[in-house]
Amino acid sequence: MWKLCTLLILFVGICQANPLRKEFLSYRLPNTTIPTHYSLYLDTNVHIGEFEYTGSVQISITILERTQQIVLHSVRSVINRLELRNSNQLAVALNEHEFDDEKEFLIVNVKEPLVAGTNYVLDIDFTNSLDRADKAGFYRSSYETADGETRHLGVTQFEPCDARSAFPCYDEPGIKTTYDIKIACGVEYTAKANSPALGVTILSDGKKLTTFERTPRMQSYLIAFLVSDYISERQVVREPKQLAVSTIARPTAADQLTYSVDASVRFLHELETYFDYTYAMSKIDNVAVIDSDFSAGAMENWGLVTYRESTILFDPESHGESRQLSVVGIVGHEYTHQFFGNLLAPKWWSYLWLNEGFARLYQYYVSEFSHPELGMRERFASERETALSTDGRPGVRPMTYYVETPREISQLFDNIAYAKSASVLRMFSYAFTEATFQKGLQYYIKQNKDNGVVDDQDLFDSIAQAVQEDGRLPPGTTVHELFGSWSNQPGAPLVNVARIGDTNLFLLSQERFYNEPQDNPDSQSWWIPISYFTPSSNGIYNSTAAFWLAPDDEETDYQIELLEGDFVVFNPLARGYYRVNYDVQTWETIIYNLYENIGSIDKLSRSQLIDDSMNLAHAGRLDYYIAFKLFDYLQYEVDYVPWATANTNLKFLKRMLRNDLEALKNLEKYAVHLTSNILSVYGYDARAGESANVEDVRLIALEWACQSDTQCQKQAAAQFYNMSKKMAFSVNSKAEQLIACSRIRDISYNDFVNLLESCKNTHDYVKRGYLLEALACTRDEFTLQRYLDDIVTNSFGRNEKLQALQAIYQTSYEGMQAAMGLLYTSSSLIEEIKLNRREFYTLLEDLADYVIEPLAADQLISIVQREAPEKLLTIRDKLQFNQNWIRRNAVIVSEMLTMPSEIIMSD
Repeated sequence: MWKLCTLLILFVGICQANPLRKEFLSYRLPNTTIPTHYSLYLDTNVHIGEFEYTGSVQISITILERTQQIVLHSVRSVINRLELRNSNQLAVALNEHEFDDEKEFLIVNVKEPLVAGTNYVLDIDFTNSLDRADKAGFYRSSYETADGETRHLGVTQFEPCDARSAFPCYDEPGIKTTYDIKIACGVEYTAKANSPALGVTILSDGKKLTTFERTPRMQSYLIAFLVSDYISERQVVREPKQLAVSTIARPTAADQLTYSVDASVRFLHELETYFDYTYAMSKIDNVAVIDSDFSAGAMENWGLVTYRESTILFDPESHGESRQLSVVGIVGHEYTHQFFGNLLAPKWWSYLWLNEGFARLYQYYVSEFSHPELGMRERFASERETALSTDGRPGVRPMTYYVETPREISQLFDNIAYAKSASVLRMFSYAFTEATFQKGLQYYIKQNKDNGVVDDQDLFDSIAQAVQEDGRLPPGTTVHELFGSWSNQPGAPLVNVARIGDTNLFLLSQERFYNEPQDNPDSQSWWIPISYFTPSSNGIYNSTAAFWLAPDDEETDYQIELLEGDFVVFNPLARGYYRVNYDVQTWETIIYNLYENIGSIDKLSRSQLIDDSMNLAHAGRLDYYIAFKLFDYLQYEVDYVPWATANTNLKFLKRMLRNDLEALKNLEKYAVHLTSNILSVYGYDARAGESANVEDVRLIALEWACQSDTQCQKQAAAQFYNMSKKMAFSVNSKAEQLIACSRIRDISYNDFVNLLESCKNTHDYVKRGYLLEALACTRDEFTLQRYLDDIVTNSFGRNEKLQALQAIYQTSYEGMQAAMGLLYTSSSLIEEIKLNRREFYTLLEDLADYVIEPLAADQLISIVQREAPEKLLTIRDKLQFNQNWIRRNAVIVSEMLTMPSEIIMSD
C-alpha cells in the first residue's frame, strides 16, 4: 500500500510539474511552435580526411500555442549545449532535453509555460560525422586525382527526412523559413551552399570561413552544402536579371562541363518564359558527384542541385545525342523543381505529386523550346506506359495519399508520384488546351508564391480560373471534380469503343483496367476527355477533348463523320491517360491501315496501339491473335517511339518465358525478324551526327539481333576482338556493351576474370557501368557466383554493386537463380552493399518482376518478411501476378510465336 501511494504521489507530482506535457502519438511535429529563421554554422575538416564536424544552430521560434515543450527533429547529432533565450536575450529555465528515437524528435522541456505569440531563440551546439554509409544527410564522398590520390569532400542529400540527421531542425516540407549559413573548411577547399557567398574570412587555425547570403524562405530538405576542391565552369546571364549558372565537378572532369552549363542556361530561360516568373535566386550550381556516392539520380536543392556524374557530365568526344537527351532531361527535371517544389512547397508529403508530376512532365515539354533538335516531347510516351502498367495493379495507391513515418514517406517516391502524375497533368493540359493550362499554372505560381506552401486545392483553384476564363470547362462539373476523380482514387480507366454496324455511331463505356482478370473488380469511374483521329478530320480532335465521358454515364453514344476509306483511332497521340479497346472489326480496320500505310497513323498513336493491344491481351480482354497481328506490322517500322514501346513489351514476354527454353528461343527469333529492317535501314555502326532516335532504335535492334542472329554475332565477334586488342579493355558506349554482352556469354572463366580486373581499373564511372552490365551476361554458374562474390566483397561503389546485381538477375534465368541464392542465404547482404531503404525497396520490387518460379517466389517472400515486411503485400501481389500470367497466357503466347507472320498478315 505504501508503494502504491508513493507511486501515485510521484505520478501526480510529475503531472503538476509539467501539466502540458503530451504523449506523441503522431510522427508529425506538434503545431505549438514554428521556426522563423535559422543561423547555421558548420566547422569541417574533410580536407585533411577527418570526417567529424561540429556545428551550432540558432533557431528563431514563435510560440503558436501555450506549451512547455519545444519539439523539433534531431538524429545522429550529439547535443553538446542547448539554451533557450527570450526576446530580451535572457536565458529561459529548462528541464533536461530528451529524445524520442522512434519519431526522431528532440524535445526541449521548459520549466514555465511559453505563451502564444512570444518569440525565442533555441541555441544548440552539436557534433556529428560525415562518415556514414547510407549516402544520406551530410556525408562524405571521394574521388581519385589524375595522380591516383584520394580526395574527400562533403555533400548533402536531405530529401525526404535527412536534414534532421545533419543538424537539429523542424524537418517537415510545409515549414518554410530563411537560413543564414556559415561553413568553415580548409583554405584549398571551397564551401558552397544554396545561396551565393557573401565573403570569405581566413581563420587563425589556417582554415577559412565562408558566409552565405540569406536564403529565401525554404523547407529543410532543400538545404544543401558542398565542401570540396572541385572545379567549376560558369556562365553569367544578364537578362532578365543577373544570374550565374555553373557546373561543379572533380578536376579530372573539367572537359565535360560545358554542355550542362549551356543546357542549364537555355532550359532555365524557357522555364521563366513558359511560366512567366523569374527564378528566385541569383545563382544556380550543378554539382556532379561520382555515381557510387550518390543514391538519387539528382536532387533539386534550391540553388545547389546535385547529380550523379553519369547524368550531368558530357564528353563531346565520345558522347552522342542520346547522352544530350539525358543531360537535358535531368537538368530540366531539377530546374522545374525550382518552381514546383521549391518556390511552391507541398504542405505535406501527401502532395508529393505536385512536385514530381510537374518536374517529370516539363522536363520533356519545356525542352521542346530549349532544345527542339532533341524532340523530347514525343518520348513522354514511355512515362505514360510505365504509369499505366503500375496503375493496373489492384493494390496501387492514389496520387494524393497520406503517410507519416519516414519509411512510408520514402515509399511515395514511386511511379505514381512521377509517371502517373505527369501523365494526368499532361492529359489535362491537352484537354483544356496547352495555352489555357499554361495560364492556369502561371496563376498558380503568382497566387501562391508569397505563402509558398500549397496543396492540391490551390492548384485546382488556379487552373479553374483559367479554364473558366477561356470557356474550356465541360458543363455540369468543376475543375475540382474533374481533377479529383484522377488524384483521389487509384487506377486508370479502360475505354471500350463499339461501332454500331456500318453506321457512324459509336458507343463508349468506361471501367477500371486491371493487368489481370479480377474476381471482384472495384467499380470506379472518371471524368475522361475523349479525343479521336480520322484521316479526313484534319486532326481537329487529336488532342483537345471532343467530348467527356462522365463518371455516372454507363454508356455514351457519339456520332463521328466517317468518309469512304476512313478509319478512327481514339486517344490519338496517346495524350489521354487511359487504354482503349475496340470491337473486332474496328481493330481489323486499324491494323489494315497500319500495313497499307504506316504514315497514315501518327507514331505516337502507333505506340499506343502496340501497348494497349498487348496489355489487353495479357489481361484477357483481347484475343492474342489480334494483338500479334498488330504487333507484326513492326517488321516495317523504323521509328524509335513505337519501337521503344514494342521493346518494353518484348522484354516483358522475355521475363515471363525465360525458363521455357523453346519459347524463349522462338521469342528471340521473332524479335530478330521484326528488327531486321531497322539494321537494313540504319546499319550496324553509329554514324557521325545521327539523331538520338536513330542511335536508340539501332540499339534495340542490336540487343535482340546479337542474341541469335548469325550476321549480328559475326559483327559482334569482330568488334569484340578489336576491343580486346587495345592496351586496356574498355566498353565506351551502350552499343559496345551489347557487343561485349553477346561475347561474354561464352568466354572462359580466365577471360572473364581478366575483364573483371579491367573493370576495376577503369576510373571513368560511366564506362565502368557499361562493363559491369556486360559482365552480367555470362551464363556459367561458377562464373556468376564468382562475379556476385566479387561485387559484394570488393571495392565497387554502392550504386555499382546495385547496378551489377540488377543486371545479373535481369539478364538471364541463370543470373536470376544465382542472385536469388545469394540474397536468400545472406543475412547481411544489405549492410554489405549499404543500401538505404528507398534503394532496398526499389530492388525488391524490381526483383519481384523477374521471379517466375514458385521456389524463387517463396525465397523472395522470406527475404521480404525478414528485411522489409511493410513491402510484403506489394511483393506478394507481383509474384502472384507472374504466376497467374504464366498459367493463363504462357501456352498461347508460345503458340503465337511459332506461327509464321505471313499467316497472320494474310488472314
